[in-house]
Amino acid sequence: MYQKFDDLLKDLQQSRPSNMTPLGRVFFFNDQAVLLQHGEMEGITWVDIHIELKRFCVDNLAAAKKVLQANREMGASTPIPSWFAVDPKNDCLVFINRLDWRHITCKILEDHILRCIEQMGSALATEGV
Repeated sequence: MYQKFDDLLKDLQQSRPSNMTPLGRVFFFNDQAVLLQHGEMEGITWVDIHIELKRFCVDNLAAAKKVLQANREMGASTPIPSWFAVDPKNDCLVFINRLDWRHITCKILEDHILRCIEQMGSALATEGV
């Protein structure tokens, strides 16, 4: 468990390649770029995990509708805040998942990110996005 968000990032840097970008440090899980953005409000802390899904682009109305449907279904089926967004630079999907970073270890975070990458990629391919 961590008291400072930077300590979690330092631990993750020990096991994952990363690059510093204007938005923050991007970590690489195989070929997936993952940005971790922390937040805090009224004593509540979180990390938004942004997983870039380059294989999935929203380049037509049908794909956009499927993404909106997926957002609605995720919101109804999980207590963990999760949603899809579109990167305006390349129209590719970004999966965003929110966790309380003070109650996880680096290993739990890595396992969670890898599971999200696998599950979201499978689900999107099945839905034909």
